[in-house]
Amino acid sequence: MSVCLSIGLRNLCRRNSVKKFLTLLLTISLLAGTGLSGNASAQEPEISSQQMTLYAGDVETTLPLRIYHIGDSDVPYVSLDDWAEIITDIKGSDDSDDSDDSDDSDAADDAADDAAPAAETDGEEETYTLSYSMEGNTGKLTRESGFWAAFDCDKDTITFLDYDAFVRNTGKRVLIDILSVDDPLSPEDVQLYARGEGSYERYGDMLTLDLAAYGIDLVSDGNNCYVPIQTLSDFMLALNYLNIYYNGREFYLVPYGGLGDADEGFTPLGEKFYSVQQTEWSQAMADFNYAELCLAMDHLYGLKDIHHIDSFDALLYQLGLREMMKSTSAADQDEALYTLIQLHLDDLHSGFKTIQAMNDPEALMDLSDRIGSGPSDRAFAGEYLRYLIARMVSREEGIPAYEEIGDTAYITFDHFVGVPAGVDYYETAPTEEAEDTVGIMLYAYKQIMRENSPVKNVVIDLSCNTGGAADAAVFVISAVLGDGSVSALNPMTGAMATAVYNVDLNLDHQYGQEDQGLTTKNVYCLTSPVSFSCGNLVPCVFKNSNQVTIIGRTSGGGSCVVLPMSSACGTGFQISGFTRLAFIKNGSFYDIDQGAVPDFTISKYMSFYDRERLTEYIDSLL
Repeated sequence: MSVCLSIGLRNLCRRNSVKKFLTLLLTISLLAGTGLSGNASAQEPEISSQQMTLYAGDVETTLPLRIYHIGDSDVPYVSLDDWAEIITDIKGSDDSDDSDDSDDSDAADDAADDAAPAAETDGEEETYTLSYSMEGNTGKLTRESGFWAAFDCDKDTITFLDYDAFVRNTGKRVLIDILSVDDPLSPEDVQLYARGEGSYERYGDMLTLDLAAYGIDLVSDGNNCYVPIQTLSDFMLALNYLNIYYNGREFYLVPYGGLGDADEGFTPLGEKFYSVQQTEWSQAMADFNYAELCLAMDHLYGLKDIHHIDSFDALLYQLGLREMMKSTSAADQDEALYTLIQLHLDDLHSGFKTIQAMNDPEALMDLSDRIGSGPSDRAFAGEYLRYLIARMVSREEGIPAYEEIGDTAYITFDHFVGVPAGVDYYETAPTEEAEDTVGIMLYAYKQIMRENSPVKNVVIDLSCNTGGAADAAVFVISAVLGDGSVSALNPMTGAMATAVYNVDLNLDHQYGQEDQGLTTKNVYCLTSPVSFSCGNLVPCVFKNSNQVTIIGRTSGGGSCVVLPMSSACGTGFQISGFTRLAFIKNGSFYDIDQGAVPDFTISKYMSFYDRERLTEYIDSLL
């Protein structure tokens, strides 16, 4: 079956009764499918296997990985029982719950009965486990919380009781949670962050992925269920910033950015990944790569509706990229994907990151030179440059991260940067030399709140802030507001959540009155159209709190959280994911893509950085 079927033929092929005739479709020249659904017939396809290697995060950590092939196709599948064991070993304990879930395998028929785990166990479990069970031709993966995903090999569907609850790391986290660190286990273990009281969760609808519509088969031999490893990567790992990469020889479980890149240099894991001999892919692998990409993008790309995309198969056809994307050439596949993301999606959270191991090492630079970027990206780059020039002209000596002018303190950083590895601010307090966002805020807080401090006003300057680490943004929000909250929604399921966070500002291993933020001062946030992503999230939260005054120009938007992705053939990219950051008004969630509108507008670029005049202006507002 192929993603490029006409609408009428695609709908016809969705019917299970037609599946046994799919082999006949292979004779139709119009179809260039994945080679998987086409193997379905009265005679079950042969399932063969081979032992391969999975590099789990670095070159020193390897796991044996048994890969299965269906019929004569070389598309890599894994068994669900192997997958459950591997992911539990990586993300949780070795003591996974092997008890058989008594729920009926037909998930759609038993939604009401199976909804109970959300109410019974949410927030109680602390250890990630993933167990496997099989009933008929349906395999099931079940979390320690009771949330499950059912793989129906007859219908070629994957059904999630609750997608967000299934993919989150543990139930101690909020349902949709942008903070990556874990909660302290006890009051004695208090560190920089904690999830505070008052968080809100609204679970979403059951989600069913129709793989048959994309020509992707799930296969059962009666004892086990076999699923393409890339499908599991896209829908079960990517949200946790992990992706499976395949170079034709080995598999790599890669954390976000874990391969490095050609500009900054590859990591040891990246060097190992790219050490494979370059060859072309089989047609079956190329077709599956295309089908899986369409499946993933149709469900996970957060701006699909806004960009008026009905389906990515249709879009790629309209752009003349479909055949190139389905080529057996790694160079053609990379060029098509680069063109789609950089030139046509053209949103600042989506980007082409790394080429395939089968491609020429110089290919990425060539693509950048030949294809370039879209108009939105170019416009943003031009605006960013204008603000940087205005700042350099106004302050030739540069702007420090923290400075006081009269009664006003200015805190400036252009990126949200987490605490560097090996740095412990409980051991050594940050100084004015700190370069990470957390260190800058801790130092600034200490100066602002010092005894006999002259500071009455605080300005958080995000005018050149293009985003960065969400954990660092959470720290800034909570450092200013005390109880900092971030809301998010998942339009794919309808789930919504608001997480409340606290941070330990005085580094005493407690969350108390002295950690209630800067709202005893007059707090302002300086924004511009360059204030993007987390640089947009923070002022939007401030604006909604009614405790911080926004000055400057409307911030630059960027409501969709970045989602790192890989293709089945090993291309690395990222997209605007399906998690949308939001604010709450009158009980309703609204995403923040329109930016924070300033309470007081600054029209001239140079005026953003004339801090003597800006201080006078702020004092006049009191």
